[in-house]
Amino acid sequence: MLNQFAADPSGITLGAAQPRRQASVALQSTAVDRTVELPGSRRVRCRLSGESSSPLAIVLGGISADRQIDRWWPDVTGTEGALSPDRFRRLSIDWPVTEDGATVAVDDFADALAEVLDAMHIARVPVFVGASFGAMVGLAFASRHPDRLGRLIAISGAHRSTPAATAGRLMQRRIIESLASLGNPARGVALARGLALTAYRPAALFGQRFYRSDPAETLARLERYLEHNGAAFAERFDARRYLALSSALDRHCVDPASIRCRSDLIGVTSDDLVPVSQLRELAGAIGIRARLHLLESPFGHDAFLKSTQLLNPLLTRLLADTAGERT
Repeated sequence: MLNQFAADPSGITLGAAQPRRQASVALQSTAVDRTVELPGSRRVRCRLSGESSSPLAIVLGGISADRQIDRWWPDVTGTEGALSPDRFRRLSIDWPVTEDGATVAVDDFADALAEVLDAMHIARVPVFVGASFGAMVGLAFASRHPDRLGRLIAISGAHRSTPAATAGRLMQRRIIESLASLGNPARGVALARGLALTAYRPAALFGQRFYRSDPAETLARLERYLEHNGAAFAERFDARRYLALSSALDRHCVDPASIRCRSDLIGVTSDDLVPVSQLRELAGAIGIRARLHLLESPFGHDAFLKSTQLLNPLLTRLLADTAGERT
């Protein structure tokens, strides 16, 4: 089944700075952080937020996301969002990367989540909502721990990386490794992040935002944008973490036939990292248990963050029949 939702052009520049602050304050009052010790001297920092009597939802985002869902997804997890704290009890985590930078797989994060649930004495989760990297972890969790999940909502994430997406991330890792060998890994992270940003949003949006009649001015605007965002990212994200998560993305592979839970796949028509054609393939391989929903957003892979005016109504409808479930 395919459902499609179109963007209202008047909502493209939706900023809503004030609602974001309100959402953050509302969530902080109900959030409880915990460190779960796992075998092999591993630790997972996690957060439970929302009403304890509400159904549990695992909520995970991209590689730059963490357990603070109110910080990176406030329009969806705030008081007016589809995953508001009065509707759901939300479990979120920091991606557990080892100190020695050992290779990790998306499957490892799915298994770590299962171990977190064990530590919390939670046998089954009604719903898993994952976006981008979180959607890939959700697919792996559904495949590897089928009896522990009621349903999956995977946003802009598929069963494997496309060759084009892998090529981009491969070059990002080579940039980091090259700069790290020269003693400046932070600069490598900043440049790699700048390169990544060019894939998160489509060419049309870059043209709309940065094009000027004078090519020198276009170049200057792009340079300021990429340098600023890359440097800001490098201040909170180290090379070890970037390399580990990037590599995990490219090695990710799930057999769609192994996913037995109800699965709602949400794609974006302008997303080149996770194209609609790949999600159609995934939905077809999962079979009758899967539904594909498409968002008509200009923001490409960033639509789950930038087009929440489209995503919230869809998520609210999809989650409506989860309200009565318990763990």
